[in-house]
Amino acid sequence: MTTSVRSRRRPGAPAGRRHPLRSLLRAASWHRRPLAAVAAALAVLTGVSAALPEGPPERTVLVAVREVPGGSVLAAADVEPRALRSDDLPAAALDASAAVVGRAVSAPLARGQVLTPLALVAPRAGPSSARVVTPVRLADAGVVALLRPGDVVDLVGTDEQDGTADVVAPAARVVTIPQIEEEAAPGSAGGLVLVEVPPGTGTRLARAAARGPLTVLWR
Repeated sequence: MTTSVRSRRRPGAPAGRRHPLRSLLRAASWHRRPLAAVAAALAVLTGVSAALPEGPPERTVLVAVREVPGGSVLAAADVEPRALRSDDLPAAALDASAAVVGRAVSAPLARGQVLTPLALVAPRAGPSSARVVTPVRLADAGVVALLRPGDVVDLVGTDEQDGTADVVAPAARVVTIPQIEEEAAPGSAGGLVLVEVPPGTGTRLARAAARGPLTVLWR
């Protein structure tokens, strides 16, 4: 005897229609393997990033964004804050909070150079009406290279006619050592220095420079 098996179907339901929940489960089963692979890849990437060592410590310091001639006054466009590796920085590097705009540089700054206190002319307590700043050309460029802004020196004048030497400007303070291109001062020997002296001393310096070369004695 043959028994026919008929599929049970809810009365009134159209033939061949699938239940929505069954279709959702079937779709999830199709995407289960790709989703598992993506999850495994993300887990690997997370573990690798956690295992990587942290980068070297950095400091935000002030850096020259262009070449600045010695003796120039810094403008806001001359410097910018930049994060650099702490191990590569000088100990006295100026951080981004340092007030350098309006300060004169004591020597030329190269592009990308980190600013330090030595790169800036020491600020004065305030201009004195009893002092003037005057340029002095020293005979020996090697001596000029040893000078630093803030140095206090005695300026010595030599009379080439009688060979005598005298201190013509005691306790002169070096303000800055400007860098002048050779084309701007052809035939000039030695080096130029700006010093702060009393007004009368400035006049004596000019007369002494006309008689012979000038040099310095450190105090």
